[in-house]
Amino acid sequence: MTVLAQTKAAVIRTRDWDVMWERYGITAVLLVVWVLAALFTPNFATRDNFLNVLRQGSFVGVAAVGMTIAIISGTFDLSVGTALALCAWLSIWAAGRFGLAAAIAAGIGTGMVIGIINGLLVTRVRIPAFVATLGMYYVIRGFAFIISQGAPATFNGKSFVWLGNGSIGPLPVPFVIMIVCALIGAGILRFTGFGRYVFAQGSNSIAAMVAGVPLQSTTMWVFITIGLFNSISAILIGSRLYSATAGLEPGFELRVIATVVLGGTRLSGGRGSMLGTVSAALLFATLANVLNLAHADAFVQRVVEGLVLLVALSIEGIRQRIAERLSRTREVPIEQ
Repeated sequence: MTVLAQTKAAVIRTRDWDVMWERYGITAVLLVVWVLAALFTPNFATRDNFLNVLRQGSFVGVAAVGMTIAIISGTFDLSVGTALALCAWLSIWAAGRFGLAAAIAAGIGTGMVIGIINGLLVTRVRIPAFVATLGMYYVIRGFAFIISQGAPATFNGKSFVWLGNGSIGPLPVPFVIMIVCALIGAGILRFTGFGRYVFAQGSNSIAAMVAGVPLQSTTMWVFITIGLFNSISAILIGSRLYSATAGLEPGFELRVIATVVLGGTRLSGGRGSMLGTVSAALLFATLANVLNLAHADAFVQRVVEGLVLLVALSIEGIRQRIAERLSRTREVPIEQ
């Protein structure tokens, strides 16, 4: 085998490892962290605590399903935090007056309307997603305070509260819903034309446009999808807490984006994994749980979350540099 053939074989092996890490790397890390936490953290391995980790990781995980699709397509949404608060408040308000079905309709309807507005701003008005969704962040926050007048919405009806606090068999309801949402998201990406458009647009938007991908409608549906999954998360969080305020879950949008990035989805677009997103959501919940059991200060937890995100971004940067080297290497012909 010539030197060039050996180099080509090394390139293929490296690329295979990169794909394997993208698909299964963070899941493997999660399993290792669970084992270490069970060995060295008192009370972590109890049944109730483990189920609590699954429940707590699910709230961010559900919203991260929609954000994964967005980042794969090459965009993102900074308004999900304030949209979550508004959807949760309206959902609880509707639950207290009209019942569970109205609560779900109010939450999901509001989330999808916000997604439509964001999509129109980006596709029709042609405002960059960063600017459009950042502006909507403040618009939604102000609107939430206006309609709530700063007062919380509260409701503890049994059927509504079950969504965030109940169980299906041994598993928490939010965890089951997260798995269902992730399977739906993975199915959309893998088996639908919309999913193929998402990957094409994120990989190379110009080439996708030349190939006939409808970029505007794809982007519109991406933002609607974000609104859908984010509103489901809002309903679950409102149900879990029995209440919601206009300032619910500050920094939620950053936790969602951090989860997606840590899960292996590339910020540059075109690559991503729902399995990685779910695993990253559970990993963040596990780290928070371990720190709580160790009686760590809440601000220390934020520092740890930031460090984990920096590590994830560092890995992403290393992977991009390797990919660039591989692309140059593939241009070299192999001697027979």
